[in-house]
Amino acid sequence: MIRKIAKGLGIFFVTLLAIMAIGVGTSGVARVQARQLAEPTGPSAVGRIELALTDTARVDPFASDGRPREIAVWIWYPTAKGSSAATAPYLPKTWADAANNVNGPASVLFQDNNAVRTNSIEGAALQGKSPPVVVLLPGLGPSIAEYSALAEDLASHGYAVVGINPSGSAQVVGFPDGHLVYGTPEGSIAETNIDAWYATASRVVGVWVDDASFVVSTLAKNPPALGALDFSHVAYVGHSLGGNASFEVCARDPRCGAAIDLDGTIFSQVRSSGLKVPGLILQANDKASCDGFCQRRKDDFKALTLSGPVRDFAVNGAEHLNFTDNSVLYMPVLHPVGQLGSIDGARGIVITRDVVRAFLDQGIRGTPASTFEATIGRYGELHAP
Repeated sequence: MIRKIAKGLGIFFVTLLAIMAIGVGTSGVARVQARQLAEPTGPSAVGRIELALTDTARVDPFASDGRPREIAVWIWYPTAKGSSAATAPYLPKTWADAANNVNGPASVLFQDNNAVRTNSIEGAALQGKSPPVVVLLPGLGPSIAEYSALAEDLASHGYAVVGINPSGSAQVVGFPDGHLVYGTPEGSIAETNIDAWYATASRVVGVWVDDASFVVSTLAKNPPALGALDFSHVAYVGHSLGGNASFEVCARDPRCGAAIDLDGTIFSQVRSSGLKVPGLILQANDKASCDGFCQRRKDDFKALTLSGPVRDFAVNGAEHLNFTDNSVLYMPVLHPVGQLGSIDGARGIVITRDVVRAFLDQGIRGTPASTFEATIGRYGELHAP
């Protein structure tokens, strides 16, 4: 009897190992298949440049060696169609390889960044003069590259999208000279208690707000090589922790004309001070059950909509990472852990791009409010929470 049980267990474990080996092999093939980001919908092609800015007046609070705060900035912008130049990589090779390895052996279950194809042309000439600026802030962990589909679409419609990579908070950030900066404990959040989480998140957001303020003031005074950008009526858009930062920096910047929070809980001062300019919260679908974090988040969102011109919409079937490129890349582990929802990934990207652009057009370009309302009405997945 014991021998039969042992034999059965042996067969079971051998079968299990074989299934795992097949799964890993299949995933290893799938993750390196070329994946093209959705084509931008605007009349212009898209250019992209990368640069590094150093705030010599500020010691990097996320580093332990006393270095000044250094920020890797990407700018997407409109350029003329018809270029035969090759498109820019999703991430430069050194950065892509590092990002591919941050999850260790589990990296086989994540998209190979070298296989993602963009629609951006590296270093192309700026079309027109001084496009309006949208500052784009990522969530905690991702790089700004993971929002390329949104950035490219905005740029194709005439915006200059200034993407900020928060060194020390992203898993890894690459700079134009090739050096890498990995995430640090100081730039992350480890607490599980709600009050402690809020306090630490507010501290991290404060650094990101300082980053955004520095980048905007620097580029406004010293335009990048591609040409001057229009910072007179800037917008801030962010995802997750970057969504909180977008609201916070907008509340402090008199040049801010609009702010958008993509599924980001509000931890910082703006949750009580509110926004004086148009703000949009676009969040993942409401959960049937709501824990302490969730309830406080709901209360803060409601307070913001009651205290100022802030709209709040939820996307049925969306989860937290549906607002990033990860929704259309090879990420099989993100659905089981609840980071990607039931909505089709490409559909979620379309909704996000259209709603964000319509809101910015109203707040920055002065298009009629009816245009934004029509965009909201176009998608049955959108509803008021």
